[in-house]
Amino acid sequence: MIHRFNSCIGLAWLGLMLSGWVASAAPTASLQWELTPLTTNEVRQVFRPAPKTRAVVFQFLGTECPIANRVLPELDRLAREYQSQGIQFVAVYSNFTETAEGVRQQRAEAGVSGAAGLDPNQALADQLGVTVTPELVVLTPDGKLIYRGRVNDQYAGLGQGKPAPQRHDLAEALAEFVKSGQPAGIQTKPAGCRIQRRP
Repeated sequence: MIHRFNSCIGLAWLGLMLSGWVASAAPTASLQWELTPLTTNEVRQVFRPAPKTRAVVFQFLGTECPIANRVLPELDRLAREYQSQGIQFVAVYSNFTETAEGVRQQRAEAGVSGAAGLDPNQALADQLGVTVTPELVVLTPDGKLIYRGRVNDQYAGLGQGKPAPQRHDLAEALAEFVKSGQPAGIQTKPAGCRIQRRP
């Protein structure tokens, strides 16, 4: 089911975001996030949207989740399609068991590219309220919600899938945003694997 943000939910969401990763409520507030790049030895770095970015798509993924693996080609296609329109894609791996080598291998085998990093302590996942993979959170550079939820409607849960998706929710939300320029706050329910936390 698809929902749009009402004002109360929107204010609560912004309050969550402003606690640590979006600058305070000034009009020039800017999005930033911390991840461990796949090319460093557990050195977290702060990232910000690239110049002229209109939106950032945070893709919460896992190397061992079959649904996350299934949606990689669609995510890669959308990243390539929307790159020239100012949409930045960032793959986030929040399972504490993930390794840089394992993520690189997954992405190489799937033939996908683009920015990716580790979030082993679930800092970013917690800040965005993400608990499963795959789940998408799409934000403007000043922190407004464009979309959060599933990539498409193929899966209702693990082992509960259709032969092919009928709705491509992320693609539809991005197309609407690019056309209107307005962050609509659309939400769908993600289906996948719970993020693995350290015991």
